[in-house]
Amino acid sequence: MSRIRYFDLAIAAVAVTTICCAAQINEKRNGDTDFALGLAYASGNGVERDLTKAAELYRKAAEANNVKAMNNLGSCYANGAGVEHDDAKAAEWYRQSAEKGASIAEDNLGSMYLEGRGVEKNPAEAAKWFQKAAEQDFVNAEIHLGKLYYFGDTNLPKNYQAAEKWLEKAAGHGSRWAQNTLGLMFQEGFGVKQDLKKAFEFYRKAAEKGDAKAQSNLGFMYYQGLGVERDLVNAYKWLTLSGKQGEITAVKMRLEVGDRMKPEQIAEAQRQAQDFKAVN
Repeated sequence: MSRIRYFDLAIAAVAVTTICCAAQINEKRNGDTDFALGLAYASGNGVERDLTKAAELYRKAAEANNVKAMNNLGSCYANGAGVEHDDAKAAEWYRQSAEKGASIAEDNLGSMYLEGRGVEKNPAEAAKWFQKAAEQDFVNAEIHLGKLYYFGDTNLPKNYQAAEKWLEKAAGHGSRWAQNTLGLMFQEGFGVKQDLKKAFEFYRKAAEKGDAKAQSNLGFMYYQGLGVERDLVNAYKWLTLSGKQGEITAVKMRLEVGDRMKPEQIAEAQRQAQDFKAVN
């Protein structure tokens, strides 16, 4: 099940006392004030955490036409947070927010259509909403759209060309999954011209961020000399890092690589693995 997202709860850092004073001055609070208070109650920032109160405030703000509150109220229903779980109501609030152009709501509504939650499952409709959000540079939607076209779904065949387009965008925004998947596409020539150097570079970017599968794939590239000069020390290093995260393929491959290395090479690879720090 996809993680249904809220607008950033960190916004709740707004001083609650200031908000409440503003509310007293204005007997009829506007949607922005209720939304900010809802965030505060949802996170427990400055007030005792109260999800029911948060949902009530989101509803007030949503009824005052606050687009962000519409999305967050949808997420309350989707997650059963402060209200009874109700996917149909979640989808309806997401739709109201999405139709006003909120990218996070467009992505959430796309997820509902993809999973058939609160609406009839419809991958094509999911792709439509994901694309609306992706066109606003919403990285989660870029990933969702790339995955949908890469794997395909009922009545929505695989489309590697479309997948590559959106995964390139997601990779540019730092998505490790997109970078590793593009590495695989260029390594195997899935919908793109095979390019081992590009594959190596995409694997490297994701591996340096700590992605276990990319580290395993990068180790394989170094071991076989694909897209890069063969380097057993680097191969062993990356396979070690991947194996520590539970990648069984990396563990098995490291044994094979180790059989071809001198003890001092293994020691150097282990030292490099120990010193490794993932980049953001």
